[in-house]
Amino acid sequence: MAEIIDYKDKVKRYFLPERREFISMLPPVVGMAFIISFKEWGGETFDVAAGLANFALALLIVAVSFFTFDAGQRLLGLTINYRLRFKVWTFGLLFGLVICFLTNGSVWVLLPSGFLVEHLTGHRLGWFRYGINVFGQGIMALGGPVASIVLIILIKLFSFALPAAFVDKAVLFNVVFAITQMLPIPPLAGSKAYFGSKMTYAFSMPAIVSALLLLAIDIPLFISIGGAILIGLILWILYYAFFEQNVWSGPG
Repeated sequence: MAEIIDYKDKVKRYFLPERREFISMLPPVVGMAFIISFKEWGGETFDVAAGLANFALALLIVAVSFFTFDAGQRLLGLTINYRLRFKVWTFGLLFGLVICFLTNGSVWVLLPSGFLVEHLTGHRLGWFRYGINVFGQGIMALGGPVASIVLIILIKLFSFALPAAFVDKAVLFNVVFAITQMLPIPPLAGSKAYFGSKMTYAFSMPAIVSALLLLAIDIPLFISIGGAILIGLILWILYYAFFEQNVWSGPG
């Protein structure tokens, strides 16, 4: 019971982004909304009204999805007494915009941000490995893609009450965004998961990607999640058998 009260207090005090963090989140949200709506400013001719309407829809989808992803990492981080500090990745955002222009919006490269970790020193007193460690950051990073999966499930469950255009684009955006965030490229979440524990990454990467893709193609929920876990376990075992075991056994 004390742990629950402590966690609720941490959420109340540390969950919400600070003002400067919130402001720094705006360029990635606007930039990604621009990328996913780039091809929707009219058909044969440029249509400002249609373009603005599609951009507004994209902005709503990106904002909800982006803050859900961020919230997942923050909530998971607080369970181990780490506070997330949002960090925009300017190069990744600009690279995505360049690819958008070069491909006329056909390719979405969504690499807008990473995060830093603040050590909640008072809350971690008495913990084994008291300071910030890479494994804790890796587990924290996985909260974002898992939150995206939960959001996709909720969108699917309430799709009967939502416009079809919203459902399709929201699911597609979350799939692409979560997969790109799982790439082991600093400062993306995937890099923290990879360097935090390669064995954990060997399971979580294929499991998360499989879950996202299976949910996107309308496979039933339990089959999607069960299949994703099975795929993750199989690839985790193969990774250990053919790589990790040999690395730790040493030469000869």
